[in-house]
Amino acid sequence: MSVTAATTADNGPRFGPRDRAHQQALGEAIAGYRLLGWKVSVTEQGVFLPLGPATTALAMPARIGSRVLADLKARMLAGPVTVIPGPREHWIFLAELVALLPTHLKAPAEVQFVRSPQRIALPPTMTRYGSLRWANPPSHSRHWFPPFTAVLALARSAVAQDR
Repeated sequence: MSVTAATTADNGPRFGPRDRAHQQALGEAIAGYRLLGWKVSVTEQGVFLPLGPATTALAMPARIGSRVLADLKARMLAGPVTVIPGPREHWIFLAELVALLPTHLKAPAEVQFVRSPQRIALPPTMTRYGSLRWANPPSHSRHWFPPFTAVLALARSAVAQDR
């Protein structure tokens, strides 16, 4: 994420109302993530959640992700899900590794695993297509991650329905 700044006569940065609003949203988001116990990192590119040995993420196109999220909600297993905007919007499901990720475990071609040492961008990180947002935001009562096996099983089912 880069913050665009115009320069004033004294060569100091001058932030427009949109930049100030984004900076305020960024500060509030970081504080909120830390209150949830998430160890986020902040860079010029945005806010990131490093994945650890017990966490993973599954990335998939929005058309599949919306079905997976609805199915997780119906089973009371829905955890945090981010939306990455773009011509082909993707949804990122944060999940818990309840066992080692078997090397023989296959995901549909449309679904990718993201594992440690990777990190996941969190809202309100900006992309060239706009700000990341939550499809299912974390809260104090819902900041845990569902088992990756549940997310994967529902993604497989959604992909099969899509064909």
